[in-house]
Amino acid sequence: MENKGYILANEIDSIRCERLRYNIEMQGANIVEVINKRGEKVGKEYKEEFDKVLLDAPCSGEGRFLGNSPKTYRNWSKKTVNELAKLKKKLLKSAYEALKPGGILVYSTCTLNKKENEEVLEWALENLELKLLDINLNLREKLQGFNEGLNKEISKSIRILPSKNMEGFFIAKFKKK
Repeated sequence: MENKGYILANEIDSIRCERLRYNIEMQGANIVEVINKRGEKVGKEYKEEFDKVLLDAPCSGEGRFLGNSPKTYRNWSKKTVNELAKLKKKLLKSAYEALKPGGILVYSTCTLNKKENEEVLEWALENLELKLLDINLNLREKLQGFNEGLNKEISKSIRILPSKNMEGFFIAKFKKK
């Protein structure tokens, strides 16, 4: 953006928020405002203010698991996955509220399960005025989103498989109707 415009960055964790502020300052990005708020509430405060929103949602982190390192998956549980899926729906609703009509919303996670990814997209398509868009990303490690038993449009999302070059990731791109 060549330091023109405005970027709002929200981080709920106060320590990570301070690190983010520091890193942005070190990069000389003076168009970025960093806030420390609950993401579920940001949409109401910044109603239809943004052309683009990136929601990098908290997740169970399955894309970062290492088979030879139990500490990377020790705290994983189905209960956590279910709680995070509920949180993601609230965060998506908030992101949607902050987005201008016609704006672009990118949803991303570093997890690979259907509950936190495709099922959240299904909820968004049923409850918010959003349309999924294709993602043009040329990677050998990518798969289409799993849409079996779900809206067929979900295949426009992508799942990046963990490899020696990168961690696993999930990405969807929406347009607000």
